[in-house]
Amino acid sequence: MKISAIIVDDEVNNIDLLKHFLEKYCPVVHIVGSASSKEEAVRYINSLQPDVVFLDVVLNNSTGFDVLEEVTHSNLKVIFVTSYDQYAVRAFKYNSVDYILKPIDIEELVIAVNRVYKEIENSTYTSQEQILRAQKGLDATYQFDFLAIPSMDKIEFVDFDDIIYLKSDGRYTVFYLIESKKITASKNLGEFESTLDTNLFFRIHNSYIVNLKHVVKINKAVGAYCEMSNREALPIAKRRQDALSKFLGLK
Repeated sequence: MKISAIIVDDEVNNIDLLKHFLEKYCPVVHIVGSASSKEEAVRYINSLQPDVVFLDVVLNNSTGFDVLEEVTHSNLKVIFVTSYDQYAVRAFKYNSVDYILKPIDIEELVIAVNRVYKEIENSTYTSQEQILRAQKGLDATYQFDFLAIPSMDKIEFVDFDDIIYLKSDGRYTVFYLIESKKITASKNLGEFESTLDTNLFFRIHNSYIVNLKHVVKINKAVGAYCEMSNREALPIAKRRQDALSKFLGLK
């Protein structure tokens, strides 16, 4: 018996390398497709219904977990492919989730494939509970101190401390950074609000999210606004004033 597989990675070179290793050292695997984005991955997994997916943890502007949230094909074994360090992968070990590390070690790959092969023979698949627990464990173990900001033609990595504030620009978001730098991101403000650290960033207005480390003063004399470290004044919406005061422990 052969098991069908799909490879998901945002780097084509990584896909080609893993495909080469599988074809050479894991003859029980039949590769039926590959994908380099979340949308492709969801579509191929649902349509081709493979036995196993080799899934990169980080995919451009999304993650392998985002893929699994949208997949409807349930009889599936997942082998995560990750470059996370030895401490972060404990989240996978504790939840019995299969994984291999980058750069790929051929012996580890063969062991993982043989283990998954036996589990598929016994109709044992990766459960949604395993995935959720692994995701939470990984998030708790591996904390980024930077934000990946996607623009139309590239992704820029910016330290949280360098972000002064974010401004909505329709479907886009403008990041105002230290040293008068600006980046226009190809995602709207709401998408960033859901991922930013709520202990550090606060939405003061429909159009603005501020980094509290860069708030120099809150002026309440004429209206209400935040004076930022770059000397700009940003309005605080009336419905957000009480929430901001409570957040800062002023009420």
